[in-house]
Amino acid sequence: MNINNSLIVGLTRAANHFVIKMKERISNKKLPRAISDATAIGTANVSGDTASIVVTIDLEKAPMAAAFEWGSGIHSTKEKPEKYRIPNLEGGTGKKLKIPAERWPNKSKSDDPAYLPFVMHPGVEANSYIRPTIVAELPELKRIIGQEVKAAILIGIKEMFST
Repeated sequence: MNINNSLIVGLTRAANHFVIKMKERISNKKLPRAISDATAIGTANVSGDTASIVVTIDLEKAPMAAAFEWGSGIHSTKEKPEKYRIPNLEGGTGKKLKIPAERWPNKSKSDDPAYLPFVMHPGVEANSYIRPTIVAELPELKRIIGQEVKAAILIGIKEMFST
């Protein structure tokens, strides 16, 4: 086994470990399952003295994933913090957003619920799941990758002296 193959094996094992732990965190925080379902691990690659593997979250399948990691609207840590427009969600059928009066403390109960063509949404506070997983699992990720590289080195040394 050579170092490159060991790095590929180590990176793949580390990425699998990371994704398992991240999905556990997503579940424990009761975040949308769509985030876990949209998570994928790419193929490990070694090119020259660079080794990499990519873990992705498909934002078409889980568009809320970024908002939970970094916050959105006035709570955003990545973009200009401001409210954002959410248009009617019925795909242009002419129906309007239905908002119960109990969600608006100063709203008259006589026209409950309120039907609106759009709302200016304040967004959501971050409930990070990626960064805390990286921080918590970094020692284990290093151990996994190091174990594979160390094994390749030891096998190489053994082969060198056995010839």
